[in-house]
Amino acid sequence: MNLRSLLAVAALATCSTGAAMAADLPMRSPPPAPFYPAPIFTWTGFYAGVNAGASFDNKAGSATANGFTTANGFVSGPATGSFGPFRGGSSSTGFVGGGQIGYNIQNGMFVYGLEADIDYFGGGGGKTRSYADNVVFPGGTLTTRGRGGDGYLGTVRGRLGVAAFDRTLLYVTGGLAYGDYGTSTRSARFTNATGTNFIDFNGNGNDDTRIGYAVGAGVEYAFTQQISGKIEYLYTDLGSRKYNLTNPNTGAVISARSDGTSQIARVGLNYKF
Repeated sequence: MNLRSLLAVAALATCSTGAAMAADLPMRSPPPAPFYPAPIFTWTGFYAGVNAGASFDNKAGSATANGFTTANGFVSGPATGSFGPFRGGSSSTGFVGGGQIGYNIQNGMFVYGLEADIDYFGGGGGKTRSYADNVVFPGGTLTTRGRGGDGYLGTVRGRLGVAAFDRTLLYVTGGLAYGDYGTSTRSARFTNATGTNFIDFNGNGNDDTRIGYAVGAGVEYAFTQQISGKIEYLYTDLGSRKYNLTNPNTGAVISARSDGTSQIARVGLNYKF
């Protein structure tokens, strides 16, 4: 074999070895996609939303009676100026709904905030209270009835919560409440134990804006970075409201007081900016 043949054989072997090595090399793959971690959720920020629910009233009261005398045609009744609490209470359910705005600051697992809301307040149906006392109303029963009206209720409250379960916030709240539970027309009837002496009274309660307080608690859950929903309970007290009930035939007057308390259960939806 001459020199030229040896060179040809060597070149062929080199090409074959290179092709085999190239076949053994791993195939070139595209670079991995960049990793973007999910943003950490925080309750800090401004928010606004809407709410709706129901009010459950359970109001107490008291009365001062004047003119329940035999000269005015009463067989039995309290002495002028008698005073006492209503026996029993009234219960009614009305619609509550409106909107709220607020701001939260989260520090670790604790959340501090301030919220203001304004709601339509429906008075619900008629309310009846019975007042039977052998000292104040001997031998008889006084029954009052009111018709709930349309009013409004607003609050400005602080909130203190714990973000204990990732996006779940448990909180308590309290602060200022103001509003008017609505105009209502009231009437009363005094009935003897024998059922023979029915005396009717009529009176009107006027619109009366009052200031009081609100306390409560709730739970809020963040569905997304911006949207959250809540369930909340509030107890509100706007103070008492006084009104007179008069019998037009005898001139007898009942000066009554109704406590302006309400319990509210509602749900809400918030958007965080």
